[in-house]
Amino acid sequence: MLAKAAEAAGALAIELDLESGKARFSGAAQAFGLTCNGVGDFLDCVAPSDRKALAEQKEGPVDLRLRLAPPGGEVRYVRLLGHRKGDGVTALLLPAGTGPGTTLSTLDAEAALTAGLEAHEIIAHYQPIIALDGEYLAGFEALARWHRPGLGVMGPDDFLFLADRLGLMGQVGDQVRGSAADNLARWFSDAPAAPDIYVSANASVGELFSDGFVETLAAALESAKVPRGRYRLEITETEIMRDPDRAAELLHAVKASGVKLVLDDFGTGYSSLSRLDRFPFDVIKIDQYFVRSMLADASARAITASVVKLARNLGMTIIAEGVETAEMADLVAEMGCDFAQGFHYAGALDPQAAGLAVRQGLSGRFAPPRPLRRSGVA
Repeated sequence: MLAKAAEAAGALAIELDLESGKARFSGAAQAFGLTCNGVGDFLDCVAPSDRKALAEQKEGPVDLRLRLAPPGGEVRYVRLLGHRKGDGVTALLLPAGTGPGTTLSTLDAEAALTAGLEAHEIIAHYQPIIALDGEYLAGFEALARWHRPGLGVMGPDDFLFLADRLGLMGQVGDQVRGSAADNLARWFSDAPAAPDIYVSANASVGELFSDGFVETLAAALESAKVPRGRYRLEITETEIMRDPDRAAELLHAVKASGVKLVLDDFGTGYSSLSRLDRFPFDVIKIDQYFVRSMLADASARAITASVVKLARNLGMTIIAEGVETAEMADLVAEMGCDFAQGFHYAGALDPQAAGLAVRQGLSGRFAPPRPLRRSGVA
């Protein structure tokens, strides 16, 4: 009966065993780019990320949009419409258009990123954060990089969109934060005298809200033996305001684990300055838009002055982002910012270069960090 329905609909009848990946077809398999006749390894022709969606499909009705990429063929979008019972799926395979720009190279990249996460190829590079009073290294922001074999180091613009589409941002974030914890602990252990530095890593509110986030982060810091108060978590202002009540609750839990909190890109979310006191932030980062605009825009300087004054009243420190010239550095120091970050000092350094900066600073840019106070308090 299913075969007749397939023939009438211009579809392909399929009986799929999810455990083995084998499938029996009835209909014109060639129309879907499937060269197998009758029996074939169907799952090998499905895009890697779509295999996961198919495997996670619960028993009962099945209605999935998949991408087929058979060896040597073009990418085809199909609709799998049927029923799952146990490891078996009985369904019709229907054409579903060509899809938005998907190519075999895109599917190869998806498969490579999935494999790269399993191989821990996602690492952190580190942009220095400089104390304006003395121009010495105070810390780093950990930024995601993919050390992809055969292609070298890839920046976030080259793969984070892919991770987001595949639902892998949480895994990417975990690896970056874990890499940052390991490197920070190594810099402490390798230095003759413990340096007064920290590492700050990013998290989205989606990650913050996910089950077990606080516990996973705390476990990574404990495993790496990172001193309490030396690790910071950055959350953007726009993200926080999506659900401020829940965010405040979870941020208090993160802070209780010994992690300091940074409000990133402040000024982009247009939230009321007076609402900041409900969150346990230790640091405010002024968005680079305002920093770059201050040179010529009086209103940007006025906003920055208001943020600095509020931060002082709330006992927070201030980092200016996007500092690209000595003139910008002088201006943000004059405005009352404590720290600066930007290409005037350095871009993102690989772990080895960052470790060298911890020991020696960067000639002509900034001095090495000061020794850690005996109390160890950041």
